[in-house]
Amino acid sequence: MIQNSKTKFVFGGLSTLALGAFLSGCGGNAADTSTAPDTSTSTTPTTTTTAPPATAPTTTVAPAGAASFQDASATWKQVTSANAALDKVIKSKNLKTVHEAAFKVRDIVKTLPAKSKSLSADQQKTLASQVRNIEQIAGMLDESGDANNLKATQENQASLNDALDIIKGIYPAGAL
Repeated sequence: MIQNSKTKFVFGGLSTLALGAFLSGCGGNAADTSTAPDTSTSTTPTTTTTAPPATAPTTTVAPAGAASFQDASATWKQVTSANAALDKVIKSKNLKTVHEAAFKVRDIVKTLPAKSKSLSADQQKTLASQVRNIEQIAGMLDESGDANNLKATQENQASLNDALDIIKGIYPAGAL
């Protein structure tokens, strides 16, 4: 049994080394131009002028500022308004209507990713994660409201506000 373990370890290590050697060799397949003759200078006089060497076009991406999030900003105003309505419902202890207000917040938040294409890939992942989080919290708000459980509803409301704060923090200052 010990011999079998040693064999697996040795062959496993060798296959890893072989794979590493193979992959490191893959990057060196480009043609080596360092030995090519230099044709940039000529001893024959010419009367034509040559254009400077062509360079690849460069594209710069402007940082995403507040102006690039106009749609998201308008949506965010709807989110804050819907969240304020949810707060009023909970403060009035009319918990049987919490689901309507919570789902309204959820539905508006779900539209943010489509209006936030200027966010970086990491920011978009965070936004998508928080949208899913808010969907779950809205469901929990519905359950606690239907159960007429004020304490759980307030805890879920706090979680919703935390998730909304995270979303707001993803965007550049002043964008929302």
